[in-house]
Amino acid sequence: MIFAKLRRRRTAGRSGSPRPGVANLLPTPLDSGVITCQVQDERGQLLPGAAVTLTGRLNQQTAHGTTDSYGSFATSIAPGTHRLLISAGGYRRHSTQVEVGVNRHVQLGTIQLAPDETLEPPLPGRYRFDPYHTEIRFVAPHIGMSKIHGMFKEFDGVVQVAERFEDSRIEVAINAASIDTGVKMRDDHLRSADFFDVANHPHIRFTSDRFTHLRADRWSVSGHLTLRGTTRPVELATTYLGQRKWQGPGFDGDLRVACRSTATLRREDFSVDWKATLAKGIAVVGPTIDIEIGIQAVLEQ
Repeated sequence: MIFAKLRRRRTAGRSGSPRPGVANLLPTPLDSGVITCQVQDERGQLLPGAAVTLTGRLNQQTAHGTTDSYGSFATSIAPGTHRLLISAGGYRRHSTQVEVGVNRHVQLGTIQLAPDETLEPPLPGRYRFDPYHTEIRFVAPHIGMSKIHGMFKEFDGVVQVAERFEDSRIEVAINAASIDTGVKMRDDHLRSADFFDVANHPHIRFTSDRFTHLRADRWSVSGHLTLRGTTRPVELATTYLGQRKWQGPGFDGDLRVACRSTATLRREDFSVDWKATLAKGIAVVGPTIDIEIGIQAVLEQ
């Protein structure tokens, strides 16, 4: 259900101005009710992007949405008893029961989420990327009407987890020639001097400088990326997925740490400025590349 459109009743008071207060907020449609709330993190900061779901007596979904950039949520909903659930990455789920009346505005006020204790920082030590459960992918715009998806098949990475997690360090080396977009002719072109120039620059390297905790499971990993002999600062938006000890065939009780990172790079920043256009001036390859990295790293014994 989409967010309700709320409008103020222009009922004049003694001064002739609109009367303030919740009574002047009318839902659309008029035979429904309205629920509003604002979600905050453990530090009292506004929490955008939190998922809000309402279910009815038979556990059927009656409304769903996400908080806006101010951490706010509003929806019109049928009268009755509803269960409201709020969830966000890195936080414990919040649940409460809500009674909604016809043409009534239910204000839940501020709801503060508690951190998920299972996402404690990993134990200190040296963790090496598991190549079978780690992916380094990219997405590039193509002639303004589609996207090319690719990946690097050969790489090595190490996460050195410090006693204070913010002091940890990541080092990654990628074999540039291992690029794979599923089309041999295109991959050969990407290996050429027009793009990665693998003959002269066989490796792409990233070294982190700083881990910054943003909130709950969200971190920023700042560092430097070297590509085609050019080094530029890069910031990885990172979601920490926790640490697990895996049992089962092929795992031998490995202690693993996992995260997911994204970044957007500009080709020209790394001197990858090959240009080709169609007849109408549309670029064959877009100026930016989106990087998507999913990492599982195993504690070295």
